[in-house]
Parts: sequence; C-alpha cells; structure tokens
Amino acid sequence: MKTLDEIVARTIRKFKGGDGIAELADHLGVKPSMLYRLSNPLDSVRINSKHLIPLMEKTRDFSVLRHLAARCGFGLFRIPRVRANKDREIALYLEVQTKANLAVQGFFDGRRTQEETVEAIRKELEVAAGFLKAVENHPQQGLFE
Repeated sequence: MKTLDEIVARTIRKFKGGDGIAELADHLGVKPSMLYRLSNPLDSVRINSKHLIPLMEKTRDFSVLRHLAARCGFGLFRIPRVRANKDREIALYLEVQTKANLAVQGFFDGRRTQEETVEAIRKELEVAAGFLKAVENHPQQGLFE
C-alpha cells in the first residue's frame, strides 16, 4: 500500500487546472515551492492535515480520502445518482456482480495484478452503492413504476 505522502505527491503532480501549481497553492494558502516539495517523494516535507480537504476539493481527486479510509479498514465509494428503471437496475445489478466476480477470478488466475483487481472491484462497488441509495431514499411501493 502506498503511503499518504505518495498519494498526496501524485495528487499534486496530476493537477492540471488553470495555472497549475500556482493556482493550487493559492487555493491551499501555501507557497508554490511548498507544493513542489510535497510532490517530490525524496523531500521530507509533510502536508498539514488542514490542507487535505482543500487539496481534494480543488483537484477533485479523492484518493487521499480513499487511502485514509482503507488504512482504518473501511471502503470509500462515490454514490452515483439513482435512476428509476426497474428492468435496467436489475440488469445493472447482475452486471456489477459478474464484473466483480470476474475481476477476483482474474486475480487468482494470475491475469490481473492486485492493483487492477482492487480498482475493478472499487469501480463496481461505486455502482452498487447507487442501489443502496435507491433503497434508502425511496419507498418500496412505486419506486420503479
């Protein structure tokens, strides 16, 4: 598993918005040189926790949050918008299960790396989280009519 510092560094290096590092630094309230140092894995500087949320908001990269959740034994998934089509939802649910099972099987067969498998499962869990939202937010009667 990567370290928090490695995740932060990758998030900073991937940011392509507007003026790049200068814009990101301004949003975080730090000097650009600090971000350059944070993005260098060989530098010993560490990010202050008060900058993590603004970093994720500006970059729209939530891998830091996913990393923290995983370190504490939790999974973190984006919950997609709910669609209201019974036939489509049932087919999608079966598709999600199949894709997740195939990813795991590919891992054990040696056709997928651990990283590829985890990413494939995470992607399917995000879709599955939409079903949870549909059940929690809507009455059973008339949900998919």
